[in-house]
Amino acid sequence: MQDMRVLVVHNQYSSRVPSGENLSVHDEVAWLRAAGVDVHCLGMSNDTAMAATGAGKLRQAAEVPWSTTARRLFASHLERLEPDVVHVHNLFPLLTASVPWTAVRAGVPVVWTCRNRRIVCVEGTNYRDGGECQLCRPGWRLPGVRYGCYQRLAVARGTASPAGATLASGLVTVSTSAFRRIARRHVLAIGIADNVRRWLVETAGFRPERVRVKYNGIAGPAPHLAPRSPERCDTFLFAGQLADYKGVPLLLDAWRRVTPRGVRLRIVGDGMCTSDVEAAARADPRITAVGPVAPAEMAGEMTRARAVVAPSTTPETFGRVAAEAIAFGRPVITSGLGGLGEIVDDASGWTTGTDPAALAKAIEGAAASDGAVAAKGAAGRDRHARLFSPEATTRALIEIYGEAIAEAGRRSSPAG
Repeated sequence: MQDMRVLVVHNQYSSRVPSGENLSVHDEVAWLRAAGVDVHCLGMSNDTAMAATGAGKLRQAAEVPWSTTARRLFASHLERLEPDVVHVHNLFPLLTASVPWTAVRAGVPVVWTCRNRRIVCVEGTNYRDGGECQLCRPGWRLPGVRYGCYQRLAVARGTASPAGATLASGLVTVSTSAFRRIARRHVLAIGIADNVRRWLVETAGFRPERVRVKYNGIAGPAPHLAPRSPERCDTFLFAGQLADYKGVPLLLDAWRRVTPRGVRLRIVGDGMCTSDVEAAARADPRITAVGPVAPAEMAGEMTRARAVVAPSTTPETFGRVAAEAIAFGRPVITSGLGGLGEIVDDASGWTTGTDPAALAKAIEGAAASDGAVAAKGAAGRDRHARLFSPEATTRALIEIYGEAIAEAGRRSSPAG
């Protein structure tokens, strides 16, 4: 059904901070077009929201629960393009549930990719103040408002006030709750990993038959790149947000237990744990605190890595860096929580849980065994080709579109 027309809707995250979700949506659109799908896009950016002042900011805040501006804009696209299916990604804070509801009212099937847990947890991660948090649930989301979870990190950085965080969390809670009510009845949901599918069913209240799994697609190395074999490298790489839930404190604790002197650790990214990383780098010459790098530069980081460390201490919905690692033939040392346990298996890496001693032992094992690193790197490349490659994930997405279109046709037929 490559002759289908798809309208993709996405509220982009700010360009000030690299976003794996923005990259995933961009890549997905490009790969669909390469497969012959007629794709059109409607997007807004959080850069616009951040640049607003005065009356514009007040108007945006008033429309966070339900945006009439976005509804009118989307309705005009819907009328002009007449898509076979609408695919929504992130809707918040500028697009809101008014967009999919307009498509539902027009009889156009809607597919939604769920990449975080924001329809139940306003922060989207089920993580707060250094540990897992499950206080919010469908129908009871006041704790997320009380703790100002939507802007919790901004308050810690001093760029938002506690009162502002409470207000923002309340607005987003209303908005995401409205979307959840619509999506449970009218939308075909896609989890980016099986753990997301289970969460949608068991926690968010979606019917199992209304949820599919389609992994994020990850491109392999560009044709002009010739990555060195991982066993010829001596650097372990961490790349991502420097946050406690990403396992940065766990990694630093484990690295202090790693005894070989001929190995190095490169830490790429920034965040709340930046000062801890910089202090560790000053104390241990084997550690390099790189800071943030542009997405285009990550390929170079991967090609110089012996293995990639993904030690998240809260369940990831996916784990993009781990998937990029196996695409480059780099084995992964991981806690294995959430989607990380689906990306990395025993053949393509080491799973340690959140025990620093076990993580240190896996790093030392990878440092000592060229054979294990080479074998796991090769197995990872094969796993990527089967599950996470552009070709495999695009085929799966087109099949889901076909299901949504066929189901809408059955509903609208006289016999149905």
